[in-house]
Amino acid sequence: MQKPLCGLCNNCFTDRGLTRHLQSCIPRYLGQYAPNPKEKTFHLHVYDAFNPEYFLHLAATGTTTLEELDSFLRKIWLECCGHLSEFTYGRRGDALSMSQKLFRVLNSGNELYHKYDFGDTTELIVRSRGLYPGVLQETQAIHLLARNVQPPILCDRCGKAPAEVICTECRWDGEGWYCSNCIKDHECDEEMFLNVVNSPRTGVCGYNG
Repeated sequence: MQKPLCGLCNNCFTDRGLTRHLQSCIPRYLGQYAPNPKEKTFHLHVYDAFNPEYFLHLAATGTTTLEELDSFLRKIWLECCGHLSEFTYGRRGDALSMSQKLFRVLNSGNELYHKYDFGDTTELIVRSRGLYPGVLQETQAIHLLARNVQPPILCDRCGKAPAEVICTECRWDGEGWYCSNCIKDHECDEEMFLNVVNSPRTGVCGYNG
């Protein structure tokens, strides 16, 4: 079974072991590219609030703004139609200003909620797993350390092959996930089809990776 890859040392780990590994691996690389003892780096664990199989591990400087983090999450995981988004403390907290910097809103161990699209909402949890002195790259405020391997989803029709296409019309009836072979016989129009992608927003709205 394929395991997630640490982007720093290029070794593979289980999902659970990856978090522990990064807490020891990150300090070994901080300052290697651009020593800056005044700057600090957060280890952020970002995952879907309802399906934690989808996750990202990020290194972000303390001066990174919530707007920059929001833009990063949109680019790698979320953006489809320019929907609104927000960060909050807790699921029902007040929206935080996007100009706030991470060192103002996070401490080691606490978390934020991120919501994208207030219609078909994708909810993420952004948890701080550690805060370290130094930076990874001077020109990059946010660095992708690791991400999940795409969770296996089987075709709803044959139950054997991995799903590659989602029918947005039928997915709510429990029959929307199809392999490349079974989708050929599906009756809905192709305009209703989306690709299965490695994102918690797969199959939602117009998100196609």
